[in-house]
Order: sequence, then structure tokens, then C-alpha cells
Amino acid sequence: MVYPALMSAIDTVLAALIPSSLALSLARRLMKSAGLGHGGIVARSGEMKAAAAALARAGIRTRDPVLFDVGGNVGEWTLAAKRTWPSARVHVFEPSASHLETLRPALASLEHVTVNPVALGAEAGQATLYKDADITGLASMTKRDLAHVGLSMDLSEAIEVDTLDAYCARHGITSIDMLKIDVEGHELDVLKGAAAMLDQRSVAVVQFEFGGCNVDTRTFFRDFYDFFDARGYRLFIAGPGGRLTPVRRYREFNEQFLTTNYIAIRT
Repeated sequence: MVYPALMSAIDTVLAALIPSSLALSLARRLMKSAGLGHGGIVARSGEMKAAAAALARAGIRTRDPVLFDVGGNVGEWTLAAKRTWPSARVHVFEPSASHLETLRPALASLEHVTVNPVALGAEAGQATLYKDADITGLASMTKRDLAHVGLSMDLSEAIEVDTLDAYCARHGITSIDMLKIDVEGHELDVLKGAAAMLDQRSVAVVQFEFGGCNVDTRTFFRDFYDFFDARGYRLFIAGPGGRLTPVRRYREFNEQFLTTNYIAIRT
């Protein structure tokens, strides 16, 4: 066939003209421009624009959406959400005592914000939270191996774990407009603990991170794709400026362990 032969010739020419280090650098830049590796910092990632676009796609146009911030850390996501939707009702979940010392004052003046000093997971109970510092964005219920970046998860604390389904049942919450999950590799556990709400299609939009922490927890993008596909949700990559790029089917290429924000929208 002519097409494969032509592509092979092009590959040969490009390999001769472009040094491998430059090719890798260009590849990383192109991937980031598509949203892969663009997650991490709320102020730079366009998360709120992507969230607003996702809610609109899901047909949610209320000015006071019900938002769940799972992995509240020190309140960055909730503060940004309240700037976008001042009347939003936000349920924040953060188990770390040192993070709560910063989070609670940061959110104290905001109305309709409930702070819950627990983690969410697949089952209720107790767990250990591992950290590299008192205040960190890396806190995880898995003791990650971060020697390759010069970090160690030597700090730990005992925490309480609840499930989203049980929490909603206790508080009479019948629908969630947006469920944001950033729990350093345990996002799939949170989803498993929310299976009833998701099966009932009571959650319109889910935003979750996927990245290097999933190497340590041995969870793959395919796990998320299959989970949402079985429940009638469509996946998107949240890119620069809040652009949503659809993930039309699963491919091994999606297993990119660079911090990326994904959004699942109820169809």
C-alpha cells in the first residue's frame, strides 16, 4: 500500500532532520496543548471554565449548583468554584488535620459551604493518610514511592473514611451537579463508593485527576473508561482555556501518567 510506505518515508526524513530530544520536547508540548499533563494547579488549568462548559453540556444551568469537592486540600478548588457560582452549595471533604487548619479559615466567610473532616472511599472505616509535608498536594492513602523526584512520604496520620452514597443518604441529597475528585490515586475508590448515585444517574458531571499517583495505586485509565462507559457517561479531556476534547474510545495511548483533568458528563 502507498500510504504506509509514504508514512514510513516521512518518519525516516523526520528522524534524520529532528534530534530525538527535540522531538520528545515537541511531543510533550503538543500533548499538553491537548490537555494531557495540563492538570494540577486550578488557577492555570482552566478547570472552572471546563466545569462550566461541562455543566452546560449536561443541561445544568442553575446559578446555585450542588458541588462536591472531594480532596479539598486547603480550599483552592472551592474558592474558585464560589467565585464562578457565588450561590453554589458546596460539600467539601478533607481528612488531613493540618490541611483543615488552613481550609476552614479560608472558607469560613462563604455561605452554603459544608466542610467534612473525612475522606471518601469505596468503603467506610479508618485509613492512613501519607504525606511528604504538613501542607502538601501529594497526600494519599497510598505511601507513594517518590524517590525519583527526591521526595519521601514519611509523615502519616490516621483518618476517617466515608462513602459518597452513605453521606448522600444521611443528608437527603438526591442529586449532585458536579463531583470533583482529587485524592491522589484513589479517585476510582471514591467512584466505587458513589456507585449507587451514579447508577441512578443522580450525578450530572464528574471531574477527576489522572496522573503519576495512579502508577502507585496501580489504576489505569481503562478502569475509569470502563466504569463510566458502563453507566452512560461520556469522557472528555479538560484542556487549556477550559476546552473539552472528547475521548471517543479507549486506546492504550490514553495511559499517560501526566497529571490530567478528565470530565465525565451524563448523556
